[in-house]
Amino acid sequence: MSHSVWSRGLRRVALAGLATLCVSACENGAASAHATEDLGDFVVRPAVLEDDQYTELAAQLSEERWLEDIADVLNQSLKLPVDIGMRFAQCGENNAYYVPDDREIQVCIEMFEGERDTFAAYYDSEEEIEDAVNGSFLFTVFHEVGHALIDVLEIPFTGREEDAADSLAAWWLIDGDDGEESAISGALSFYTDPSEAAEVEESDFEDEHSLSQQRYYTLTCLVYGSDTEQYASLLEDEWLTEARAEQCPAEFQRLTSTWYTLLNDHLKE
Repeated sequence: MSHSVWSRGLRRVALAGLATLCVSACENGAASAHATEDLGDFVVRPAVLEDDQYTELAAQLSEERWLEDIADVLNQSLKLPVDIGMRFAQCGENNAYYVPDDREIQVCIEMFEGERDTFAAYYDSEEEIEDAVNGSFLFTVFHEVGHALIDVLEIPFTGREEDAADSLAAWWLIDGDDGEESAISGALSFYTDPSEAAEVEESDFEDEHSLSQQRYYTLTCLVYGSDTEQYASLLEDEWLTEARAEQCPAEFQRLTSTWYTLLNDHLKE
């Protein structure tokens, strides 16, 4: 399965989003006398594979610079006190992690298969499925970037750290040209049809993540709230209820204000 066309699209989205972020932040006085000294970078490390099953895919992803291009735009925009590693890893599941002890983001290479199965239930064409897989990949990476920044920049937050990481990923992507499509793909990856959903168990409530359906509605709300006219179809097609949709513009404004404030001292001019 080739990813080359969409990987170039991902790079354009990431670059545009980060350029927009930096311009907006600097125009709003983001430069500070207490700005972080730039001592580190996002550094892509070799994939860790348990066997030969994903050797070809790992080589392709490296050649097409999937993680490398994201690391480049992050390094153009953020001041870090230490290096943060990024790598693909064979994990045995569709997931991704930030490992604090190693200061490293590990993206499970199995996610390309797992997300493809997820989106095959929603889309008919190969192009639509692949676009959604790639959009979800971008959301996942930026979610883990959120965990990494919370750790190394000692960013304060209230509530669940997982919710904070979701909100940073959504903010970063929505702020860029067409990046909201990746946020929508991220939201859809959490959606469960109520008519098909299994009964919620006690263990679901003790998990560090919000329930998947809650994450779906929160992300969809933020996209809708960023431009209610452009994304009116999210309400018309009942991705959101009218009651929740009324709150979305204010939620998006709070999100934007919060992350510009929290990252104020860490953005490059």
